[in-house]
Amino acid sequence: MGITGILTTIALILTTAGSGWAEKFHGGHTGACEGCHGSRGADTNYTSLLGPDPSSTCLRCHGAPNPQAHQIATEPAPARGLAPKAMTPGGDFAYVKKNYSWVNTNGTGGSSPGERHGHNIVAAAYGYVGDSTLHVSPGGSYPAQSLSCISCHDPHGNYRLVDVYGTIATDINPIGESGSYGAVPTANGAVGSYRLLAGKGYQAGGTSHVFAHDPPIAVAPKEYNRPESGRDTRVAYGKGVSKWCANCHEAFLQGSSMSHVHPSDAELGPIAGVYNNYIKSGDLSGIQANAYTSLVPFQTTETTDPQQLAAELTSSNGPNPDDRVTCLSCHRAHASGWDGIGRWNMKGTFITVGGEYPGIDAGGKGKEGENSTGKLRTEYKAAMYNRDPAQFATFQRQLCNKCHARD
Repeated sequence: MGITGILTTIALILTTAGSGWAEKFHGGHTGACEGCHGSRGADTNYTSLLGPDPSSTCLRCHGAPNPQAHQIATEPAPARGLAPKAMTPGGDFAYVKKNYSWVNTNGTGGSSPGERHGHNIVAAAYGYVGDSTLHVSPGGSYPAQSLSCISCHDPHGNYRLVDVYGTIATDINPIGESGSYGAVPTANGAVGSYRLLAGKGYQAGGTSHVFAHDPPIAVAPKEYNRPESGRDTRVAYGKGVSKWCANCHEAFLQGSSMSHVHPSDAELGPIAGVYNNYIKSGDLSGIQANAYTSLVPFQTTETTDPQQLAAELTSSNGPNPDDRVTCLSCHRAHASGWDGIGRWNMKGTFITVGGEYPGIDAGGKGKEGENSTGKLRTEYKAAMYNRDPAQFATFQRQLCNKCHARD
C-alpha cells in the first residue's frame, strides 16, 4: 500500500473510531509513522508533520466538536455561554480559549482570562497561542512559546516500565502494551509509560530544557472521558506524580517556592483522617470506605505495581496516612474552567449557593461575580463535570476543606 493508501486508511479509521482507537493507534509507543508525518524524503526519513506544528498534528486526532475517549479538546471552542464538552481527568484544552468577566460585590471588575485556565499549548492550525503573561513555566524555566503536547508527551513513546518496581527505561525490552490501563510488564515485554509521558533525559519539545524525573506510575479506567454525575472517574496515581511535574515547575516541589507554599509529594499523615471524615461543609461524619472524590485525588503511597493501582479504579476508599498530596490533588493536567487549572472555583466563597451552582443567571449570592465567575449555571455545572450540586452542602465552601476542614 502506498502513502496515499495508508493515509486514506488512517482517515477512515479516525472517522469510524470507537472509544479504544487511541489505545490501538499508539499501543503504548509509536503509532504508524504516517499517522503524524507526511511523505518520506529521499533519505527515507520523514520530513514533515501533517500539521504546521506538533500540537496541531496531535489535535487532528485529539480534538473534536463532541470529544469522546482520547479527544481532549472541544474543537472548535464553544461560543460564549456554552461550555467545552470533554470531561477527561486532565480537562479540556478549549477552556484556554474561554474568557470570563464579571462585576465583584464591591463594584470592581473581575476576570478569568482563558490563558489562566490551563497549559497554553501552541497549535497554530487551531488558534492556540503561547501564554502572553507568563514567559516561562511558573516555578521553572521552560519557555512558554515552546509549549506543545510533546513538551510533556514523548511522541515516539520511548519511555517504558520494565518491571513492577517502577524501573523506567528507553532501551530495555520492546513495548507490548499501553501502560495507562494496568498492564504489567513481563520478563520479555515492557509497557509504555503512563500516557506516553516523557522521562529523565528528555529534551522537551526541541528546546534545551532537559527532564530530571521519570514519568509517574498511574492507571486510568478505559472509560475516562465522561460526566461524573453518577460516579467519579478515578485515576489511581502511584509513585512520582509531583516529581514529574517538577520537570518544568522545579521550585514547586515540596512547597520550596515562596510563591507556592502548599507542600506537594508529602505524606498526608493526620490529614488523611480529615479527608475521610469530611463529606461537605458542616458534615464530618464520613468514613474512609466512601471518602474518595476525584475533585481532590491523591497518590497511593509510592506504589509502582500497576496491578495494585488497577485494583483501586472502582474503589471509593479515601487515603491512608502514608498516601501523598500531589500537584494533581488541586490542579488538572491540561485545562479547566477555573484559574490555575483548578479542579474547582478557587476564587469564590461558595461552590454552591442555596443548594444550587452559582451563575450569572442565578439569584442572590449565586449571582455574585466571585462565585459565578461570569458563567451561566449550565456552564458552571459542566465545569464541575455535571455533578449534582446536592452532593455538596447548601452553602458549600472551598474544597481545600476536604483536607483542612476550616468551614
